[in-house]
Amino acid sequence: MAGFQSIPEEIEKRARDQHFKLPVFNRVAIKLQKTIASNSNMAQVEKLILKDPALASEVLRVANSAMFSGLTKLESIQQALVRLGTEQVLNIVMVTSQKQIFKAKHPILNKIMLKLWQHASASAGGCQWVAIKSGYKKIKDQAFLIGLLHDLGSLVILKVLDEIFQENDAIQLTESVIIELINTLHTQYGSQVMESWELPPLFCQISRVHHQEHFDPKNILLIITRLVDYACAKSGVGVNTQPELVLAALPEVKLLGIKDVYLAELEIQLEDFVEAFS
Repeated sequence: MAGFQSIPEEIEKRARDQHFKLPVFNRVAIKLQKTIASNSNMAQVEKLILKDPALASEVLRVANSAMFSGLTKLESIQQALVRLGTEQVLNIVMVTSQKQIFKAKHPILNKIMLKLWQHASASAGGCQWVAIKSGYKKIKDQAFLIGLLHDLGSLVILKVLDEIFQENDAIQLTESVIIELINTLHTQYGSQVMESWELPPLFCQISRVHHQEHFDPKNILLIITRLVDYACAKSGVGVNTQPELVLAALPEVKLLGIKDVYLAELEIQLEDFVEAFS
């Protein structure tokens, strides 16, 4: 394609362009988050979810998965709210609504999108689980959301590449090259999306710095995010794999004080979350 010297430069140019369409957060999910924050009653929450029939159906499907279900099948959103609670249903809504934007027209990009989606959904559940098991239950819902969203920059890169490929099919990039681009560039763009969604500054910061070698040992949400990222890599969830990684040796484990038995269980939990939200 004429007009640019390199793919990274073109990604930078397009991602910063005011006409580039950033991924959009589901409106029902945003309204639901505000409704729950204002301590509205369960009927109002149910009404909001039912405004999007496709979303409501997907929420019920996930609520009935092995990860969340009880002895009897849930037949309605109301039953899901009663059994799981409004906060957990909100978390499910957040994940299921996000799934819609992890799509691309180009087949290689779509394949990578699936891996990114699996990583995002597993990270969401994994971060919440680690927060609870390491004694930070008060921030479990924040942990869920940052787990889901911390790698949004990867999505921006693939959306830009999808545009480029649609405009010029002569451009050919292998999956490994695309993943290298993601690994190199994604932290630059995640906060851009988060700011457009008006998410907390702490989330934007974590999106920017979660792969840096040196990190704030007092930032618990960041530490949880880093640990779950490593656990995903060890378990092969996402675009990067490190099966030889020893989680117990990580400084994040020491800082959180999480038990070794939970580290082994975390890998199983990640697989269960991928299955629940797939």
